[in-house]
Amino acid sequence: MALVKRKELSLAEKLYLPEIARGLSITLTKMFGKSITRQYPEEPLPTTAVTRGQPRLVERQDGHLACVSCGLCEAACPAYAITIDGQETDRPIEREPERFEIDMLRCILCGFCEEACPKDAIFMSSELELADYDRASLVYGLDQLRRQRPALQRRIDYIHGINERW
Repeated sequence: MALVKRKELSLAEKLYLPEIARGLSITLTKMFGKSITRQYPEEPLPTTAVTRGQPRLVERQDGHLACVSCGLCEAACPAYAITIDGQETDRPIEREPERFEIDMLRCILCGFCEEACPKDAIFMSSELELADYDRASLVYGLDQLRRQRPALQRRIDYIHGINERW
């Protein structure tokens, strides 16, 4: 039976000095190198047209929502975060939402509601921050979901560009 000969360690290797020196060199290199930390509240997160933030409802120029309360976004939502109650109107659009709520604690920001909407009434915004002190204030109603079309225009153009490929 052959015995395996082990290398004799020097005193420095027994005390782990090469590993400690290598670790310290990496630490000092990173410590005095360029910082990659983002100072979050003062320096906002960068967003692009691809960014899927919180869903928002598009408000037309006449002040009414583009939503006709068809319920497709509610049906498409895998997290059951959207609740819509429609009502009749006397305008050419026959229906509008009486109650439109999105529970942002349940919303998974998937964008299925945006894809399901036949009237281009709901789009994912570039708003990413989601914090509050109680759960009830994170159920957004119509007044918190309304956005003027220019505020969502970059995302709207992006989605229309994707859909025009087909």
